Amino acid sequence: MNRSFTSIVVLLSVFASFAAAYTTIMFPNTQECYFERMKTGDHFSITFETAGKLPIDFVINDVNRNPIYSMPHTGEGSYNYVSTVEGRYSYCFKNNAPHEIVVNFNPHGPEEETFLAGHDASPAENEVRKLSHNIEEIKDHFNFMLFRNEVHEHSVSDTQKKMFNWAILQTLALAGACGWQIYYVRSLFKIRGVV
Repeated sequence: MNRSFTSIVVLLSVFASFAAAYTTIMFPNTQECYFERMKTGDHFSITFETAGKLPIDFVINDVNRNPIYSMPHTGEGSYNYVSTVEGRYSYCFKNNAPHEIVVNFNPHGPEEETFLAGHDASPAENEVRKLSHNIEEIKDHFNFMLFRNEVHEHSVSDTQKKMFNWAILQTLALAGACGWQIYYVRSLFKIRGVV
């Protein structure tokens, strides 16, 4: 009974993590920081991606605001970290571009690990925990792909509308030029008395 309850809770935590994705709009020349309180030995991971793979700066700072990890000018990335000191860690996104950038990110903090690591685990439960982490990474990547697909679909439909309108304009211009040529040629022959 206890093992089935544990398995059900693990599966529910995996499905609950589906709603853990965040999206933010980074305005030009701004920085947004988010904080995570961790104890010594806590595990933290984050994956992120920008719409259109536009470059941003990403940095993780320790409790003393010293950079632990930095990824300058990147459109996507992921990082895992195990804290060495208890305190408030931060991760920041910085947009140095003169335009807005949409950032999707999925942080996985220590509270997700607490239940899974809170008891003596059998080898099967350890494998379920590893599988849970792998499913989270796949889910994050899938969410990024869905967002990217939405952006591209909008871009494609906008381009198709522009091409359709341009084709109509070209057709009208061609029909107008043909009509004008017919009128001009007929008027030339009328003047000469051929028609």
